[in-house]
Amino acid sequence: MKQPESIAVSNGALLGSANALFIALAMSCYTREAAGMAVFVFLIGMVPGLFTGMVLGAIAGLTARRNVWVRRALIAIPALSLVAVLGLFFHVGQMILPAAIPTIVCTLILERSTRYVAPVPVATSVGRPRPQGAARP
Repeated sequence: MKQPESIAVSNGALLGSANALFIALAMSCYTREAAGMAVFVFLIGMVPGLFTGMVLGAIAGLTARRNVWVRRALIAIPALSLVAVLGLFFHVGQMILPAAIPTIVCTLILERSTRYVAPVPVATSVGRPRPQGAARP
């Protein structure tokens, strides 16, 4: 069986790649050359998205037992920072906020999928109380 940290890293890689795809598809809707823009953004965003997703997945796996809001901040702030840096680097600052929406969704999914959930104790049957003086079956 895999360790929870390795599952968290693979979840992060998957969500980072999916985030790059979502952003590429969303940005392609705003240009005339939709297919060219989608391919360009996907290829440029795939490596940073994959790498950042793996790092954030590792962070999520290591902090699985911490407070939910602390984990959300630890995961979301670096992801949103990368989106902002890439948007400013490629001079598409007007697309930073729309690109932040799928990023926030992916970080929330990563946080929820790696959160520690305490095991539920097994329920035991105590039985029905017998009336006074009743014989055992």
